[in-house]
Amino acid sequence: MIIKQHILLYFFTLTVGVWAGVAPLFAQEHVTLRGRIIDQETSQPIAGATISIKENERSGSALSGSEGGFTIRAHVNQTIVVTNIGYLPKAVKVTGGQETLLISLVQDSRELSEVVVTGALGIKRSARELGTSAQTVDNAHLNQGHVFNPLLALASKVSSLRINASDATSGKTDPTVQVRLRGTRSFNRSQNDPIYVVDGVPIPEIGRLNPNDIESVTVLKGANAAALYGSEGVNGAIMITTKSGTRGRGAVQFNNATTFSDVFLLPPAQTEFGQGQNGQYSPTTAESWGPRFDGTMRPFGTPINGVQPEIRYSAPGRDNRLDFFDTGVTTQNDVSFSGGDEKSTYFLSVQDIRIKGVIPGDKSARTGARFNGSRNFGKLNTAYSVNYIHFDRNTTPDGPWASVYTQPANLDWNQFRNWEDPDSPAHPLNWYNTVSGTKNPFFMAGNTRNTAQQQTLTGRIELDYQFTDWFKAIYRLGYYSTNEDTRATTGKMYSPVGARNVNGSVNDGSESFRRLNNDLILRFNKDFGPLSTRLLVGQNVRMDDTKAIGVSASNLLLDGLFNPGSRIGELDGSASITQYRSLGTYGEFTAGYQNYLFLTLTGRYDQVSVLSKANRGYFYPGVSTSFVFTDAIRSLSGSRVINYGKVYASFNRTGNVTLSPYSLNNAYSQSGGFPYGALVGFLPSLTNPNENIEPEFVTSYEAGFQLGLFDSRLNIDAAYVYSDSDGQIFTALSSSATGYNNSIVNAGRLTNSIIELSVNGEVVRNNQVRWNIGFNFSYTDNQVKELYSGSEFRIFRQSYAIIGQPYPTLKVSDYARDPQGRIIVDENGNTSTVDDNTILGTMVPPYLIGLNSSIDYKGFQLGLQFDARLGGWIYSETVPRMYTAGTHPATVAYGREPFVMPNTVVDNGDGTYSPNTSIESRGDKAFWQSQGNVQINTAAKGDYVKLRELNLSYTFPRSWLANQRVISGARIGVIANNLFIIRHSSNTLGDAESLYNQTDGYLSFRQIPPSRTYGFNVNVTF
Repeated sequence: MIIKQHILLYFFTLTVGVWAGVAPLFAQEHVTLRGRIIDQETSQPIAGATISIKENERSGSALSGSEGGFTIRAHVNQTIVVTNIGYLPKAVKVTGGQETLLISLVQDSRELSEVVVTGALGIKRSARELGTSAQTVDNAHLNQGHVFNPLLALASKVSSLRINASDATSGKTDPTVQVRLRGTRSFNRSQNDPIYVVDGVPIPEIGRLNPNDIESVTVLKGANAAALYGSEGVNGAIMITTKSGTRGRGAVQFNNATTFSDVFLLPPAQTEFGQGQNGQYSPTTAESWGPRFDGTMRPFGTPINGVQPEIRYSAPGRDNRLDFFDTGVTTQNDVSFSGGDEKSTYFLSVQDIRIKGVIPGDKSARTGARFNGSRNFGKLNTAYSVNYIHFDRNTTPDGPWASVYTQPANLDWNQFRNWEDPDSPAHPLNWYNTVSGTKNPFFMAGNTRNTAQQQTLTGRIELDYQFTDWFKAIYRLGYYSTNEDTRATTGKMYSPVGARNVNGSVNDGSESFRRLNNDLILRFNKDFGPLSTRLLVGQNVRMDDTKAIGVSASNLLLDGLFNPGSRIGELDGSASITQYRSLGTYGEFTAGYQNYLFLTLTGRYDQVSVLSKANRGYFYPGVSTSFVFTDAIRSLSGSRVINYGKVYASFNRTGNVTLSPYSLNNAYSQSGGFPYGALVGFLPSLTNPNENIEPEFVTSYEAGFQLGLFDSRLNIDAAYVYSDSDGQIFTALSSSATGYNNSIVNAGRLTNSIIELSVNGEVVRNNQVRWNIGFNFSYTDNQVKELYSGSEFRIFRQSYAIIGQPYPTLKVSDYARDPQGRIIVDENGNTSTVDDNTILGTMVPPYLIGLNSSIDYKGFQLGLQFDARLGGWIYSETVPRMYTAGTHPATVAYGREPFVMPNTVVDNGDGTYSPNTSIESRGDKAFWQSQGNVQINTAAKGDYVKLRELNLSYTFPRSWLANQRVISGARIGVIANNLFIIRHSSNTLGDAESLYNQTDGYLSFRQIPPSRTYGFNVNVTF
């Protein structure tokens, strides 16, 4: 209630002040000027240039459109001033005789020093002030690959930013994306994402935001830059600025991108032996331990209606597993309308995306609309936006592909698509084997479905009132909500053969989430001679509400009727309501001396509802400085070699709370049979809710420099970063004598030492050719320093946290070996594994490299984006299953005959070992299955280099469009993603970029193989 009163008071105060300060407006007669802005050196149009009236800045301004055009109203003898980042300003006198102006701008060699970036709270700041590293990706670079998820579009384009996609169940229609910026800071794997801020408003998810609505993305990399956002900013911030309308003539733009996807990088499979066991053919066996392929016709499965189906016992000349997958198709259509006048702007866009997945039957659809607007009322500037997204998904869970890679190579998958035909061998009641894990994958895909319908609504209202030339107040209200209805169904299939019987099930769920975010910001700016000062104070109130309900039935009565009321047995269900509240008070003070030396102090005090009353309030400070030495040192002024140079440094200590709501409450749950019979009883949680938990704190240091060389044709940004995350919040094992099995504790320490480098330059720049190259590099040394107890704990399967090792570390089983590393075999030729696991190394690649190149030549544009990740390890849980099923190539290396295993020794019993020259291993299923269980055989180096994006387009000359007034610009192009990949020689497992269950470097049998996409793009401006 107190928070709501504060909000109403702020809004009321600002409203009264606004209307009291609005002055009368008097209409005046103007002259309308039209013109076009171009680059003087290349004659290319300049979009986004600002055109204003020098004598009356408050009369409004215009922005040039995509083709450089603008319209503005002015008086005769006034002066219009044209400005744009990276160019020298230009003034033009209004004579009254002009009809069309052609204004050429000269590039400014001081380009870096004048760059403006989107800082914390969405406030524009000069880049020279920042005492930390920030990188900006513009709309053209972001949308080079025309991917539908803006996070995936950022991959390899920002140093120290690592993007991974996990696609276990969505058929390439809605992948889950993991984002890590400057390493991992928390042992809680789900609490390492940066904060996402759209037009100044933090929101929890941006994966379905329309990338074409984005004007630019600024990545504030450290906790230093995002200190004003509190705990959510401890992992850095991704600041998104969406498009706004331009003053002047309205514009309509249409964009289509259509791409096709084919899976690749499947783990290799053998094609020499087919279905059977012990070298004998079996028509009802799903494993490949039968005889060698001979091309004859063999019985397949059991008779159907008295007729025995047959199959050719041979492997096709190509990988038949590819026949299970479809070619995915993604169609994106966007249309936008923008415009404005001297006092207002608008931007309206509508997007529709239709995706046909690579798994048969998988599909999704996304339709969204955005409206951004602004209006100026004298001293009051208002901005508002609303964005609605409807998402619909229909996919299968993870079973079908897991069935394909373990089945024999002699199966022609194209013959088994008609699984609904009761007389076909593809029908589930006629399928050749009864093992649940190797059913017909087309039946599994068609009979088990997950559907979801999600509606997302975001909105923003911003009021900016300029009380004086040195004081303004900003009130910003942000709203974010999602409502999602889900249904998971399995069709009932009755069979007298128990193994073929399928119990029908349905699971209905509904979840809603709502966030209200309120900021009141007071900004003060005052100059005292050579000293400039800027003070910002504010308060943030955030309210999150979540409600989830689920109802399920696991034994339905009727085929095709998915009604929880039509069932045998009891319903199962769940319901939860959670709330989260936070109140933050923050401040930032920046002092500058002669516009080249800056000092910034920040501080924030947070109160969060997830901590106990005694610990829920905490304060954290920060300090940063920057020094533009090329402005301070007179001998460097005007230098064409070093035209811009800046050094910067920062310190910050940020609190971080990774607890979920009610984690510190001792929740009771109902347990069947407790205390006895049908009596209802409740048991307490076995996790100790430690009310003494405090925030974990991340201490960060950063130092770096920026250089602009040779008239800013070569720009360098380098930084060293160190972060120390202490007092980690996680659940640790505790003695059961306490009444609990686990306890939430403040323990553990994790550090990151990071080197970053960004280089970009213009190799060629003239009026015909422009060639730009950009390079991003980072190296992260991540170390576990302390744990709660012991020297290690398991995170997930083969993923560990180990003191003195990177987090996470891959730890696998290995062969028993002699001191020289040779494998020990017994008298039967069998190997054994050691009890102590082997540490291979980090599962997160410490070296991240991105290389981009763009070439413009006479209307042709070629864009390339390369991505390299080096130094990490990966593990596959797919390969052991292939060893067991006999489909892995290693199982045929010796023709399924006994052999002497290379590099093996025999234990002499006296501590010495002799080379094995005669003891043969059997080479049968039992032997190879044991080899698949040795985990070092299914691990590999994860190094790779890939061509992530390719875009070749052609922009039609304006002369081609001069004889009509409908189309003002047009561009066509071809696009491709993941066109090729070069992997480490040891990696035949898959794409090292994939991950599973938030675990880096882990390839699961549930994951769908990666895909290569290619297609075309059409863009038309009206």
